[in-house]
Amino acid sequence: MKKIIMLIMIILILLITGCSMPNDFGLPIWTVPVSLVILNDTFDAEVIAQEVGSFQANGDTLQFFEEVSETRYLGNLDIEDTSIYSKTYSLGEFAPPEVTQFEGQPVNVLPGYPNLTIPFEITKDFDPFTEFEQIKFASGNLNITITNNTVFWLGNAPEGLPLTVQVLNSAGELLLEEEIFENIAPEGGSATGVISLADSIISNDITIKLLGEGDITDNESAIIDTTASGQLDVQITEIQAEYVINAQIPSQSLDTIAGYKDIDLLHPEIVEEDSFMFTGNSSIIFTIESLIPVLTSFELVAKRGSNEVLLEHNDGDPIFLEVEEGISEIVFSSDEYNINSMMRILPDGFDYSLEPFIGNGTVIPYLSFEDSLTIDFKIVADLQIETFEEDGIWIIPLENGDVKVETQNTQDFSENLYNAFDSGKIVFKYWNRTGMEIGLDLLVSDDSTNVYDQIFNFENPDTTMVEMFRVPLLEETGGDYFNSFELNVSQSDLNYFLSDSVFIIPRIHIYSNGENPWNAGLKVQAEVVIDIKVSDDLFN
Repeated sequence: MKKIIMLIMIILILLITGCSMPNDFGLPIWTVPVSLVILNDTFDAEVIAQEVGSFQANGDTLQFFEEVSETRYLGNLDIEDTSIYSKTYSLGEFAPPEVTQFEGQPVNVLPGYPNLTIPFEITKDFDPFTEFEQIKFASGNLNITITNNTVFWLGNAPEGLPLTVQVLNSAGELLLEEEIFENIAPEGGSATGVISLADSIISNDITIKLLGEGDITDNESAIIDTTASGQLDVQITEIQAEYVINAQIPSQSLDTIAGYKDIDLLHPEIVEEDSFMFTGNSSIIFTIESLIPVLTSFELVAKRGSNEVLLEHNDGDPIFLEVEEGISEIVFSSDEYNINSMMRILPDGFDYSLEPFIGNGTVIPYLSFEDSLTIDFKIVADLQIETFEEDGIWIIPLENGDVKVETQNTQDFSENLYNAFDSGKIVFKYWNRTGMEIGLDLLVSDDSTNVYDQIFNFENPDTTMVEMFRVPLLEETGGDYFNSFELNVSQSDLNYFLSDSVFIIPRIHIYSNGENPWNAGLKVQAEVVIDIKVSDDLFN
């Protein structure tokens, strides 16, 4: 009986085990995750400022910044021609007694030649300088005309001394001397001479003297008349001053300072400019260095293509800069001027024009016209923007001035893995401390030309050329904390990853209410994670 029971049990065990034994000893199917990093980048204020020369990082705040510096040397200041000074003198005033004793007599021989010295004073007539202690002339001409109504020949006729002009300062010291006339005929003869004043130092009061001798006429019927006159006319012309001492400097225009400042606000770092505006903390800061007071008009025009915006005061008044001597700083703020409107067109450059006037009538101890007037102005604007449309604005990161393209090696992503696709996602880890809400696109292709071609196609990129992965919103994060976001992907989304490498262009989507400038930055890491079905085929 025991043997029969044992046999039945063995038969049952064999039947049970026979039913559970597979005909083919293969592996079961399960899923495992496979990861591929496709982005690890930082878009902070410092990096953007390095890439776009018109931006600077002020701490962790991104600013637009451009500076212009212009220097004008004062050069030789033009001085108006003096009036014509005329002096009439009689023979009796300068002729020696040997001549006057023959008053009313006809003579043809005199005991000696009459010496003559005619002093002639010029005082305070160098307009625009109504007062000065001393001027050094860079150029200028002393024009003298002599009219001779006496019976004498004036000059070295036949052997007399030539007529010589002397210029003396207020202390009677000789400044310059030059022989300029010979043989001025009697009875109405005249002659003109010119003396250069270049390099002469002239005081406020000068005296001009005419020195020389005369010769009697050979006309025996000539009558000595001591009331007969001569006339001396003097004018100083074509004057340019090299420097002045203790001079009252009147208003004087200088050459216009004008130019064009090309800026490297490289495009396409910001596009769709009509959908945003700058909202504050913008300024134009002037630094003017001058030894004399300056008043200058100022025009600044932002230009981009056919778009132009003129800098204007909110009340429409023309813009003038008025400073005293020394170094002055003047600040135009966006509270009073339309600086933000100028920045909104994302200018390619600025036209600027200044028409400076120096001097305001004050006395300057010393002014050399080799001195200069230096005007620096800088345009500073926080990258603080308000987006008008729900679409926000796009910023396309640059690298060395070109659109930034990430190249990722995908050789480990084989066709077997692609075929074993079960599900997938892109996991984004991000730190957003820009002060704004940020969206992000990744354009992916196995051909770099394709991603460049589609970089401005924001809504419907050509799916035969690129695959677009869009993160709708990266919220602000605080401190060192990060957030994450997952984007589901299909098997077809990963078609380009079958190549040995893929090309990825990130582009940033900004949404802002204008309350905060761009600060700190944005750091994004993106990783493709797919679950694959592992079967015996994949295992092999």
